[in-house]
Amino acid sequence: MAEVYGKQLDRKELLKRVGHMSQLASIQPFTYTGGKAEGVKAHQVANGTGLEFTVLESKCLDIISMKYKGMNLNFLPKSGIVAPGLADMNGTEFMRSISGGMLYTCGLRNVGTAAVDNGLNQVFHGNLKNTPAEKVSATTEWVGDDYVLKLSGEMREAAIFNENLVLKRTITTQTSAKSLLVHDVVENQGFEEQSLMLLYHVNVGYPILDDEARLLIPTSRTVARDPLSQEGIDAYAQLSAPIDGYTEQVFKHETVNQRDGKTGAAVINDRLGIGVYIKYNADALPNLIEWKSMRSGDYALGIMPSTCFVMGRTYEKEHGTLKTIAPFATLEVELEIGVLDGAQEIADFEAFMRELL
Repeated sequence: MAEVYGKQLDRKELLKRVGHMSQLASIQPFTYTGGKAEGVKAHQVANGTGLEFTVLESKCLDIISMKYKGMNLNFLPKSGIVAPGLADMNGTEFMRSISGGMLYTCGLRNVGTAAVDNGLNQVFHGNLKNTPAEKVSATTEWVGDDYVLKLSGEMREAAIFNENLVLKRTITTQTSAKSLLVHDVVENQGFEEQSLMLLYHVNVGYPILDDEARLLIPTSRTVARDPLSQEGIDAYAQLSAPIDGYTEQVFKHETVNQRDGKTGAAVINDRLGIGVYIKYNADALPNLIEWKSMRSGDYALGIMPSTCFVMGRTYEKEHGTLKTIAPFATLEVELEIGVLDGAQEIADFEAFMRELL
């Protein structure tokens, strides 16, 4: 039985109140027109109880926007939505087309600093984020008394004489939910072992992120990316109002996890009584990267589960930390992104954090 606008309603009682379920909950495909987003295919998902998000079919089924009861939850960079054909990944040009949004996916062969490896360019944060989805399917169906919305597809990263990696993604939500679930399966469909780097770039923005906000991470060990980040390592969880000219700081957290590997993090705004959280399995994603950008106009906080750091594949190889995936092996990941609405839900998540620590 689902709670819909304060009422507990089963399927029959809910259908008494609507003509077509798209009155409340739907997945609507559309295509952007005009400007740099021209031609980008997308899907608008609404679950009928306040959660809405936009998934970019043309860009890895990443989530460019997420709102709750009309309130924005994510960061969107100044470049906006840029079609893959206009994205220049050479050098630092990626900054003119970086996706941002609630989630963009980094990998599968590189995360962080660009490199040339085995004669192939490994662009900053990898190619996957600009890879259109194939075999896309959108479904809505009743599962018992729950109305379930599901969007799925797959992205392939492949090169002759090199890798043949496929990421199969399913994004699910349902009526009464304040969250969505990203279920990914990465498969090596080649005959040779391949390196694998994967990071889920989850980006919280204004108004959740503000000087009243606080960050919850169950960290057991924190490492700074560079000397400037090292200067702020003791204040990694301290958030502020925007600061002109602020230089980003990046940290890698090793988290405390439940016995089954489950862990999480959250950004909470007590003034608004709203938080954004993630939950995931640290057995698959052992690192939680924090991207702290308090810079005016580029004001964002990234909470990013990953298999790696953000120094690039050359760094990982040199330090012996580059993960691999065997021929026809798979890596399965589940990432929950959701909303904490009100003091009780915030307190419940804080209790979950205390249990970890």
